[in-house]
Amino acid sequence: MSTLQTVRQAMLCAAAVLLASASIAKAQAQIEVTPFAGYYIASDIYNTYSTVNPGTSTVELTNSGLWGVKVAAVGFRGGLEFSYTRTGSDIKINHPLQGQPPRGTIGRLELDSYDINFIGYQPTGNPRAVPYGIVGFGWTVTHPDVDSDFLDVGGPQPDSNTLFNFNFGLGFKLAMSERLSTRIEGRWRVTDTHLTTDAGYWCDPYGYCYSYATDWYNSGELLAGFSFVLGGRH
Repeated sequence: MSTLQTVRQAMLCAAAVLLASASIAKAQAQIEVTPFAGYYIASDIYNTYSTVNPGTSTVELTNSGLWGVKVAAVGFRGGLEFSYTRTGSDIKINHPLQGQPPRGTIGRLELDSYDINFIGYQPTGNPRAVPYGIVGFGWTVTHPDVDSDFLDVGGPQPDSNTLFNFNFGLGFKLAMSERLSTRIEGRWRVTDTHLTTDAGYWCDPYGYCYSYATDWYNSGELLAGFSFVLGGRH
């Protein structure tokens, strides 16, 4: 998927969420746009297996940066939000097996995540400071790129996939003015890999094939951004 296609898909999804939240908007909700950046906390993604050379090794994604944008229709108690997140991690092999070269990075995996989230605010004694909880669901599009010398002879790159995910987290919003707020958030994402641990995914030229380490891939995200109010009553 090209960058232009990604942006178009994000815009279409944002428009769909805003239309779906029209009833909220009629109840004098505000439309907020929140560009953000943050830190992606990754985990192991593949295990190796081989009937010829028994043993187990893991392939991990490295922690990395992320960025994205949120578009939300919110009221006093909460709201509905569309979120797009982009991150990319290096792919590293741990505990090389017999015959494998002692090497670290073997490729890279880019991830595009699209989420529909439900936000619940918890009013405090300070109207400018609002903690909140968030829960949502969506999908993640994977873009793997494994180094050519680590693929089996004539073997293809791992396929790009569109995977279901859900997320939940906690955040804090602090109003700086009537139309501008800072927003800090931590969330946990769980992604369905669609494959079982005994299903081969791709093979290297050393006789080892790889499968997802788990049916549900877990990752963490720490976000910070600025929320701009575009409409609604103040």
